[in-house]
Amino acid sequence: MADNNIQVEYQVKAPIIETVGVSKMFHIGEDIISSVSDVSMQVGYGDFTIIFGPSGAGKSTLMNILMGLEKPDLGEVFLKGSSLYEYSEEERTVIRRKKISYLPPVQYWLEYMSMVDNVALPLIFLGQSQKQAREKATEMLVTVGLKDRLKYRPDELSSGQQQKAALARALIKEPWIMFADEPTAHLDTRSVEELTQIMLAAGKKMGITIIMVTHDLEFLKLSKKWLLMRDGRLWDIKDRHSPFTDVREAMAYVDNQPKGKA
Repeated sequence: MADNNIQVEYQVKAPIIETVGVSKMFHIGEDIISSVSDVSMQVGYGDFTIIFGPSGAGKSTLMNILMGLEKPDLGEVFLKGSSLYEYSEEERTVIRRKKISYLPPVQYWLEYMSMVDNVALPLIFLGQSQKQAREKATEMLVTVGLKDRLKYRPDELSSGQQQKAALARALIKEPWIMFADEPTAHLDTRSVEELTQIMLAAGKKMGITIIMVTHDLEFLKLSKKWLLMRDGRLWDIKDRHSPFTDVREAMAYVDNQPKGKA
């Protein structure tokens, strides 16, 4: 019985998103700079995946490629088995609007509207009635712990509360994938812990795949999928015996592995 449990825990999941040999180049004067180089990766359904690395490593460009915003020069991106960039730009926009959410480090709100109306906007843009959208927004705000802040305006909330509301807005359309870009960068320690636990619990309950770009290596303790990005290249770090204390330690780990280890 124990062996069966282990097999279930570590079974390989089918990828919801996958890249094969993806590269992206930019021209700077007469030079060609490769911001993403030959990246192949898989993220399974419902995974919580961390992409980390130093500034300028290519993380933002890779995220844009995964979201269908920036076509790679080489390679392919597959979303649920279909080639993402074989869709037209308009079709990719529809996919993002309906099935992909983005949680940025800094939020933008309509300041004259209440939080429940701000959070309801994605569903209203998708054609739902204001009543239905507000009911769902209320449900999401309760889920993230803002039951008593429904009628507050954005400027009446703390940074931590605003980020919780942003999480509610990202969750409201029940996306396939939520991309989180340094979502705790401007929060205090307590707010980071609260937001993280809410995000992971909600993602698990709703079956949402979460891909997070972060410099905070504390998140490595919460994920089984670590991807280190450096100089445009990506390493899938398979050794989980101890989280790294900083990015340089992770980079040293990669440099010291036999070929094919990481």
